[in-house]
Amino acid sequence: MGDRTLRVGLIGLGGVCAAVHYPGFARIPGVEIAGLCEANAEQLARRQREWGIAAGFTDAQELLKQVKPDAVVISTPNVSHREQVLRALDAGCHVLCEKPLGMTVPETVEMYDAARASGRRHMTAFTYRFVPGLTYLRSLVRTGALGEIRHARIQRLHDWGESSLGWRQYKAMAGSGELGDMGTHRIDYAEDVLGPIRSVCGAMKQVVLRDRTRDGQACEPQDVEDWVAWIAEFASGVTGVFEMGKLAKGRGPDGGHDFCELNGSDASAVYQLHTPHEILLAPRGQPYAPRPVPEEFLKRPGSPRDPNEGDPIQTFRYDQAWEFVSAIREGRECEPSFYHGMRAQAVAEAIMESVRSRQWVNVPTVKDSDE
Repeated sequence: MGDRTLRVGLIGLGGVCAAVHYPGFARIPGVEIAGLCEANAEQLARRQREWGIAAGFTDAQELLKQVKPDAVVISTPNVSHREQVLRALDAGCHVLCEKPLGMTVPETVEMYDAARASGRRHMTAFTYRFVPGLTYLRSLVRTGALGEIRHARIQRLHDWGESSLGWRQYKAMAGSGELGDMGTHRIDYAEDVLGPIRSVCGAMKQVVLRDRTRDGQACEPQDVEDWVAWIAEFASGVTGVFEMGKLAKGRGPDGGHDFCELNGSDASAVYQLHTPHEILLAPRGQPYAPRPVPEEFLKRPGSPRDPNEGDPIQTFRYDQAWEFVSAIREGRECEPSFYHGMRAQAVAEAIMESVRSRQWVNVPTVKDSDE
């Protein structure tokens, strides 16, 4: 795109847009947030005032038609991702879409194929790819510093209370509960660090009804899981144990317990979300000790973000916008792309099938990446 301003439209203006997408794009030179779209007119008006953006729409098609953005970010409920993505690609936009990419594997295959055919950049919003500690852990694995990786354990435990979670608690809107919400992040970064997952054996449970709002009003009970766990066998021979839950008392809603431990033949290492600028490292025969993340892993190359700015548990997520913009400007594929969103959905559906059948399930090869 050269020096031309990149005009971005934001579709869906809820919490993730306000916390991640808007501040991420707003700080990148040469990027203009050209228009907003939100079905809730009151929320739309509030964001327009907060962010000083005149062009606002309750219909995404009108944003695409009137603003004609170069790129869009889609942060709407999961059930609408497919339609929004296909419309944006048809309008000639590059697309960054929240996870999970689609409701089913066939949906994600359709979206991936359409994105490839369009020649536009496509990205799935797996923000944990940008955690400094996790990026450093990935480097240690790839350089062989831990030796041969033997097993891994990955956990995300927090307490979101027992009241309504809105659209996220309904299968028709979200597809799944904790698996799609937090599990797909961990599927993606586990495969990024350790390679493809070959087979899974899972369990999940809906623990509470969530039939009341926070102010005590009755609402439709939830029909998705609060807790999910699975064992994974990676193609490399690594065994992984995963657990996600929204009802772990003592774990706050700001991240709670977020943990990845890798055990290798020469050393073990741990990433924890609440200390994103350091890891724990234990060479053979030694206890764990903190190790600072080297400077080159604290942010993505060229990112305008200051690693010392703000809350490091949140601000690493701004580098996602930088990766998307950089890929557009450089004419290369995004990391992670729609391929990775499709791949995560295939693993998630294998976990759900394992829960239904109460047996191990192989993860199907949906498509090979040519990127």
